[in-house]
Amino acid sequence: MIEKYSFKGSENTGFYTVATNSYVLLGPEYQKKDFFEVDSVETKINRTNLVGLFAAGNSNCLLIPEEVSSIEKQNLDESGINYRIIDPNYNALGNLILCNDKGAVISEKISGYQEQIEEALEVPVKTADINDLNPGVSGIANSHGAVIHREASEKDARTVREALGLEDIDIGTVNMGSPFTGSGAAANDRHLLTGENTTGPEIGRFDRTMF
Repeated sequence: MIEKYSFKGSENTGFYTVATNSYVLLGPEYQKKDFFEVDSVETKINRTNLVGLFAAGNSNCLLIPEEVSSIEKQNLDESGINYRIIDPNYNALGNLILCNDKGAVISEKISGYQEQIEEALEVPVKTADINDLNPGVSGIANSHGAVIHREASEKDARTVREALGLEDIDIGTVNMGSPFTGSGAAANDRHLLTGENTTGPEIGRFDRTMF
C-alpha cells in the first residue's frame, strides 16, 4: 500500500519517519502513526521531530546518536525497541545509513563504525556512497527492492542490490523530481509513505520495484 503524507507541510516524509517491519519511529503529532501496521513509537530524537534524519534501523535494532536526550531514551526504553547508541562525528544517521533486514550500506564517513553497526543490526554491512552522496538520503529500500538517486551508476545500483539482498532496484525521484528518495519517503515491506507532491509515475516506480 502506498499513500501520500506531508508532516506539518514538509514533503520530506522520510526525515520524520523510521519504518521497519517490527516498529515505526515518528515525531510527535504525526498523523499517520497507524499506517505501517506495526507498533509505533512517538518521540523526538535530538530534540527535534526529524527522527528519520537522526536515526536509522531495521527490525533488529534502532541506531541513534549520542546526543539524544534522557527523555528520548526513556521513551525508547518504555517502548521496548532494541536500540544502540553510536557516536560518530556525523550524527545524521538516517542520512548515512541505508538498511533493511538483510543488509546495510553505510557512508564512507562512518566506515570506522562498520563492525559496531553490523553487530547492532545483525546484518552484513557494506561501506559505499551512492553517486558520491550519503546512501541513507539517496535511497529507500525494503526487503524486496530499492529506488535510489536518479544519477546513481550501474556500479552503485549493483552495490546496493547485493548489500541489501534485493530482488530489484531502480533509479528514480520523489516529490516531483527530487533525487533524494530517502528523505522523501519511508517504507517497510508492506507499506510506503511519500510526500504529497510525489507524482503518479514516481509512485509507479516505487510500486513496481518495492512491492
